[in-house]
Amino acid sequence: IVYDHHQRELTQHILDIQHRQYIHVVATTHVHMDHHNCLETIIIRGMPAEIERLSLEIGGLRGVRFSELTRASRVQN
Repeated sequence: IVYDHHQRELTQHILDIQHRQYIHVVATTHVHMDHHNCLETIIIRGMPAEIERLSLEIGGLRGVRFSELTRASRVQN
């Protein structure tokens, strides 16, 4: 996601969504792109429907400028 770092309470809303049940946040990265914009990647595990809901919810927050869900699955041996 790319979001406006100065949007009031946006960072807290993003964190609150990530800490919900059925979603396991494996890792996040946070990059300051410029004075206002941050790029954050969130690597998560969980049920596909819950991951989709999380993606749509975060993408719909005021101050989120860009959001994209990239799906991957574990390789079974």
